[in-house]
Amino acid sequence: PASITAKGVCTTGPIMGRQTLIMAKRQHSHQRNQSLLQWSAETWAFLSLRLFLALRFIVAGLGKFQDSEGDYSFSNLYDGFVASQTQNFSNNTNLPNFLSFPYFHCLAYIEISLGLLLFLGIRTKHTLAFIALNYVSLAFGMMLLDNSSNVSAIGTHLLLTAAALYFVRHNKFELVR
Repeated sequence: PASITAKGVCTTGPIMGRQTLIMAKRQHSHQRNQSLLQWSAETWAFLSLRLFLALRFIVAGLGKFQDSEGDYSFSNLYDGFVASQTQNFSNNTNLPNFLSFPYFHCLAYIEISLGLLLFLGIRTKHTLAFIALNYVSLAFGMMLLDNSSNVSAIGTHLLLTAAALYFVRHNKFELVR
């Protein structure tokens, strides 16, 4: 037999599970709909990390389309960035061109896409995981080139991504969970 408290909440029996679930959903909904002034420090930390990483990825991806005069075009990507990086890796590493060439062709598009996904809050946790993997791949390339200063800079961004992954549970705004 179920017992009911003074507030009308069932404390035992099969109804308890449903009632508890409904109350938990209301509480979770209330937490997500708080005003900006009531957000926790962790929520603000996550939001600032998310925006920084998203903008960093968008700008890095767009930068690969830019030439030295500041003009953007697809030819700048393919004839400039892809060609120079493929030649750089072919001359200075043992990495074969059939691995580096497709990587450099899609890198700018991947960076822009992941940056936009993170900025909009689409599958935020998964997007951050892919960003972390992208940073690992970039760091690996810099290790092959023996470019320790870029490895350190990428490592810093990887740490920021790891922090964002830690704080992702405090995400208050996302389009697709």
